Amino acid sequence: MRVFIGVRLPEVIKEQLVAIQGEVKRASLKGSFTDPDNFHLTIRFIGEMNPEQQSAIEAALTYCTADQVSFLIEPDGLGYFFKKNKWIIWLGIKENNHLHHLYEQLNAALLKGKMILAKEVAFIPHLTLGRGIVLSQEWETLSKVPLPFDQKIPVTALTLFESVRLNGKLVYRPIADFPFNSQASHSASNNQ
Repeated sequence: MRVFIGVRLPEVIKEQLVAIQGEVKRASLKGSFTDPDNFHLTIRFIGEMNPEQQSAIEAALTYCTADQVSFLIEPDGLGYFFKKNKWIIWLGIKENNHLHHLYEQLNAALLKGKMILAKEVAFIPHLTLGRGIVLSQEWETLSKVPLPFDQKIPVTALTLFESVRLNGKLVYRPIADFPFNSQASHSASNNQ
């Protein structure tokens, strides 16, 4: 199973991301846009996980969230990665010491548990709006579009997600939630 660790987003945040995504769609000839149910903040991509590795990942998550305090993150404008003449467009997150510390602590805990992880790339916190996008206008024009985003985003837990295809549709399915200031993990189905 293909997994990653991330942060779930409140519905009000997802609604604002849909509005921002609409601006990107209007500036695009084509692309694959993130389903609103899949909006999340990735903290660490793991890759393929077998059932034996799940307990090590959950132990690392329990350790990292046990003494963690909730905090807020703020959006920071549109950004992109450019691959094979196509764009991955996202909403960036302002520099946040709590978020970077959590990322570092999680990486250390996973490595201590001898987890074989996907290749690590630079941690650039972002909320993906779409992939494989072909723009119909210059990036500079799109990047100046005013964003209807006025809320800070609460980070109160980490979630272990599974990435699956169901009926041809990509779905990021929560496996388990790990609330901050809690010693025990809780089944994702109990927290939806």
